[in-house]
Amino acid sequence: MNFFRSNEPYKGRLSYQNPVQKMIAPKATLLAKDYLSTISDTDLSDTRMLNSTCTLFDSRYAIYDDALFLPYLENQHIPESRFFEHWAYDNKLNPITIANHYKPVLRGYRDHSLIPEYPFNRAVHQEVKAGQYYYMGMLNTHYGHFIQEAITRFWLALEKPNFLGNDIKFVFHPFANAPRNLLDIIFSSGLGDFLKALGITKNNIVLVDKPLLFESIIIPEPSIAISDGDCVMSDKARTVWKAVNGVMGVHDDTTPIRIYLSRAAVNNPIQGRQLLNENEVESYFKKLGYDIVVPEHLTQKQMQEKLKKATTIVGNPGSGLQNSFFIPKSAATLGLTCKPIIKINPGLNHQIHTDIICGHKTYAYCAESYDVGPKHIHWNIDLKDLNQRLERFAPEFLE
Repeated sequence: MNFFRSNEPYKGRLSYQNPVQKMIAPKATLLAKDYLSTISDTDLSDTRMLNSTCTLFDSRYAIYDDALFLPYLENQHIPESRFFEHWAYDNKLNPITIANHYKPVLRGYRDHSLIPEYPFNRAVHQEVKAGQYYYMGMLNTHYGHFIQEAITRFWLALEKPNFLGNDIKFVFHPFANAPRNLLDIIFSSGLGDFLKALGITKNNIVLVDKPLLFESIIIPEPSIAISDGDCVMSDKARTVWKAVNGVMGVHDDTTPIRIYLSRAAVNNPIQGRQLLNENEVESYFKKLGYDIVVPEHLTQKQMQEKLKKATTIVGNPGSGLQNSFFIPKSAATLGLTCKPIIKINPGLNHQIHTDIICGHKTYAYCAESYDVGPKHIHWNIDLKDLNQRLERFAPEFLE
């Protein structure tokens, strides 16, 4: 097979939409709609979310000598071409597919744009990295993507700690438009706490910002691949989230708590999503005995301590509610949203799929009162209606 990029890569196969299925070792395919309990009457049958599949698979790994890693050159998370590039190659220039950033919605993969300029029989790399390395995937400062994609390849290190020698370094791909001080930004923010919990420091990270040849590198397959439709999931991701909570969530008080995640501190929300009666909703859950948690007001350690004790968690689907992934025991999650948000934002879809591997039960309530403009989605929750539906369909959120 010719892996070199041509002028029209994968010609004749442009209709193929799920290249990840050909690369993983699937165990089962589930329908997302079978794992979501909607407690409102909104018809979601025309959404990609409700028609999506969750493919469960076992993540694998391999160790390569003289592996060529090329930088990520796209400026968008999903390229306009709808292709995603290979960026890691063995010493015969065959793509190392388990290094790919799996995205099930794409048409397929193509060879890196630098490959025609860098045949392996010439000086293809700008630097040789001697020693032992461990590949971690994409480094994205977006909270939700970070906790799902930037740390979950650590599953192999948890299974085989003997792989991590004292001098091992961790390899990440930054986005092409990432700032030069990317690591400073991450380690001065709460995101750095997750890496520290895994023993990853700023000094033992290598960023692939130029062609590099690694003398020896351990490559775990991703354990999670999310999209706005079909997703693929391995329970290896769950082992990483539980390990992080075990390190950061140490707390003597084991009294169970229920959490409501407030977005009151969110400025300039993505897509202009704003719950207009946020204060009333907070008051409602506070009267029910919920801890009102504003993520922006807590350190990551404080958040993990609360998650360690959580039995139910409520919030708007997205990065905030995805903190549920760190809850070590099976829990119930409730996403409060409206259909216009579901149509343009994959937050609830991600929640369903990742809750499956976490053993959580996913509920959703869709409000019927909303206003959609060119740059905003404003919505209100009818608390009387919400309470009635919780009493009828999800009493565990009231008990």
